[in-house]
Amino acid sequence: MAKSKSVSVSKAKLAATGEEMEVAGEMAEVAGAALVAEGAADLKVGKAARRVAVAEVAAGSSDLTRATDAALAAERVQQLSDVVGAAGAADVSEGIDMLIKGGNVRAMGAIVSMMSREELDRGLELARLAGELWTLSDVTAMLDMPVLAEFLEERGMRLQEIAVDQLIRYTGTRALAGAIKQEGKAIEDMGEEEVAEGLVRLAVSNAAAERSAELSMASDALAMQGVDELATAAAAGDVAKAAGKAGVSAIAEGAEAVGAGEATAAVGEALDARAAK
Repeated sequence: MAKSKSVSVSKAKLAATGEEMEVAGEMAEVAGAALVAEGAADLKVGKAARRVAVAEVAAGSSDLTRATDAALAAERVQQLSDVVGAAGAADVSEGIDMLIKGGNVRAMGAIVSMMSREELDRGLELARLAGELWTLSDVTAMLDMPVLAEFLEERGMRLQEIAVDQLIRYTGTRALAGAIKQEGKAIEDMGEEEVAEGLVRLAVSNAAAERSAELSMASDALAMQGVDELATAAAAGDVAKAAGKAGVSAIAEGAEAVGAGEATAAVGEALDARAAK
């Protein structure tokens, strides 16, 4: 009777142990499966982070390239602005000089014109004196003063010749004055054209300088954006590495736990089966 009781207790203990091992094995399997699932999620996160890293690297490289191109364009536009601005300033300066010279030439024409007027007045005055001398010559001839009459007539003729020369000189001086004035006006017109061209070039230079500044600002913005994107790519890469490593580790640990749980559960089932005999 004692021996039968001892065997019965031993089978009960064996069955209890088997049940405990089955429960422990099943819990280990559940825990392992959870680790595997967590590892799979980590791998999924790592994969997504790698995609983000690749996309950010591409975007960052593109923005940095565009920033370099914009900076080069800004430099070239600024050089164009400097060249056109210098040419515009030179045109304005030359135009102002030509306006001054044209004004001076026109003033000289006005002076010559005044001189020609004096020539006309003097010629007419000499012509009047010549006529007066001829009149006196006729009077003295009538008064039977032939010598004086001849002298007055000769002087009158001489004054008439001088008056004619003076009037001819007036005509030439007047033509010269007109030509000088016309040349002065032409120089002034050229000066106005130079000033207008210079102002247009200066306006173009200012517009180019503004465009250069805009391109420079765009280049800086693109460069900053590119650096930020590359930094994001680096951070995403770190996340991908960490998530991948954690996922692989969790899957391995979970698989090991599942295997151990299955083994424990199998041993528990075997003990239950033995206890049942």
